[in-house]
Amino acid sequence: MSFKGDGEITGSKHLIDQRKVTASFLLVVIIIGIGLAGFAYVLSNTPATYYYEEQLPSSDFRDTRITLSGLEDANITVAFIDEPGLWYRIAVTHYVSGVRHSIESVTEPSFFPLRVHITSVTRIKSISIVLGTDVVHSLYISGLNLNTRVTVDNGAKISGSKCWFFASGFFHFILTENVNFTTEGMDVEVGDFFFPLLPDLAIFDIDLPPGLNGDIYSTNMTFYENEWPIHIGDHWSTLSHEEPLLDIDVFHSPRVWASLLL
Repeated sequence: MSFKGDGEITGSKHLIDQRKVTASFLLVVIIIGIGLAGFAYVLSNTPATYYYEEQLPSSDFRDTRITLSGLEDANITVAFIDEPGLWYRIAVTHYVSGVRHSIESVTEPSFFPLRVHITSVTRIKSISIVLGTDVVHSLYISGLNLNTRVTVDNGAKISGSKCWFFASGFFHFILTENVNFTTEGMDVEVGDFFFPLLPDLAIFDIDLPPGLNGDIYSTNMTFYENEWPIHIGDHWSTLSHEEPLLDIDVFHSPRVWASLLL
């Protein structure tokens, strides 16, 4: 400690200035820490999308089975594209960042068909699936509060394929004239006879190609277009309901709207 002529204590002043610097530094550190914590929180709660793509195994044209399970509050779209060699192209978006789902491809199964399993341990915001048309794909979808749209188009092969939807929420199934089939058609099931977990609304937009027959079962049907002429009980069908056949079964009667064209 020293004294100047006017009596100022220079050592004390230096100590006070040092404390001010230290306090200012700590304040800056705290502000930066709060900012980084806030940034980390925003980042961890920002939707993140993960992309997957796989080609069909070389010279392997077996049917494939796509299974989606453990999903909740998700928007799901399934479409087909005429792209030689493509097995699937999938985009998964979470409500928050971080991979909390799994996609498993079984390319060498001990039995037919090839398989893709999509599961999640948390809510998924959306899943977009694009399937190649080189092979027949079957879909099995289950979960809670799913907003699902399946569009079978662009030359999709449906010979012996299935689309099974066992979930609450919303289900929209579209089949156009632009599909390929042989002696078999496609089976569509909504709900299960023994375990009635149903969407709030099921919509079917069907435009049958020449040569494909149609049959739909539901105890609660509202038509906004219907060209299928046969109505027996809770069934509506084309003149023939033999294979090749688009066979639709809706169990336990959720609200069902349908457009059935020939």
